[in-house]
Amino acid sequence: MITISRSLMRELKTVFSRGLGITSRQTGPPVELLVDQQGLRIRTRNQQVALEYCLPVQGLESQHIVTPFGLLRCCHGLKSDPVHLQIENDKIRAEWQEAGIPQSIEYPVVECEEFPELPDRLECNDSRLMVALGDACETATTDSARYALDHLQLRGSAGQVISTDGRQLLIQEGFQFPWEGELLVPANCLLCSRELRRGKSVEVGRTAEWVAFRSGPWTIWLRINEQARFPNVMELVNQGPETVATLKVPDADAEFICSALKPKPFHQGESGKVTLDLNGEVTVRARESGQEQQRDFVLCRSERSGESLRINTSRHYFTRALQLGFREINLSGKDMPASCREGHRTYVWALLTQADVVQPQPDAVRIESTSVSHNPAQTRSSPKRVAEQDQPDQKRDVVADQVLTQMKT
Repeated sequence: MITISRSLMRELKTVFSRGLGITSRQTGPPVELLVDQQGLRIRTRNQQVALEYCLPVQGLESQHIVTPFGLLRCCHGLKSDPVHLQIENDKIRAEWQEAGIPQSIEYPVVECEEFPELPDRLECNDSRLMVALGDACETATTDSARYALDHLQLRGSAGQVISTDGRQLLIQEGFQFPWEGELLVPANCLLCSRELRRGKSVEVGRTAEWVAFRSGPWTIWLRINEQARFPNVMELVNQGPETVATLKVPDADAEFICSALKPKPFHQGESGKVTLDLNGEVTVRARESGQEQQRDFVLCRSERSGESLRINTSRHYFTRALQLGFREINLSGKDMPASCREGHRTYVWALLTQADVVQPQPDAVRIESTSVSHNPAQTRSSPKRVAEQDQPDQKRDVVADQVLTQMKT
């Protein structure tokens, strides 16, 4: 007999569904429960992703049960009430209580595919790696054609995690990977989840077909894609144009403008674009849906050095740079990508065409960052990182094509 809690079944159902992309209308793959010297291991997989939860237990005999995914949907709950699983007459029987009433259900024994092995060598990294993988997944895209922009590039000897959607690029480095060369793995949304960030460290390794990440009780395997191509972004970043202006945004102004530019429901048209005006004052101009007057957000604490510029940019990429914790934005001109470099991270995004720049208007609503109440306790850290918000339908200008789309292989 194997006993697990209903609350754990709930977590398993949630994580398995998210990681494998299982909808409520899909049957889902079999779930394997294995008791061995490592403890109780609960795992499932598809062709691209494999997931395992390991629960340390002692004193149990070796057991192996393979159940349909429907068992997790049937038995999960909010409380830690136990669910007892055992095989009787070639059927899996589950028993538990709900509101004090005994419940039971039977499922046929099913077969499962062979599960990936754990790599022989695992390299230990601090928890920063899992945060980096989550940020990388939010930078990738699900719409990929010529290049595998729905994948992450893991550069072994350089210790880098690289991702791009063709308009933005995030390079993170300083990690330890036990392989040489470059690997491509799917950008899985589960890497953004809190469940995989429980551990104080992250172990990573590879086999011939898989890259494995182990954090806390969870291990995720991502299949290596050896056929796909990824753009040669490092050459373009290393040969980038000279910076002509720099914008420094302190925490207080970063929090103010991220809140001010937070996407509203039913954003359309000009709502996805903002103009960053660096002429004397640092001003962010925006036209909001359903509002006749434009908004001029003045970042009173921010500083510009170098040339005066007025640029047109996606509001999403501008605020995302700040949400990632960058506080210095480098500009190389009105038609060249903006970039941020800080420690082991580099973020680059393409600007929009100058034809759509929001010009100063005498009747614009002026809002200064110092006029808005601010919680000082929040200035000691970067604004909370958020998942990718609604992105506006943007037209790629010449710069975007040159820098982030037409990349060398």
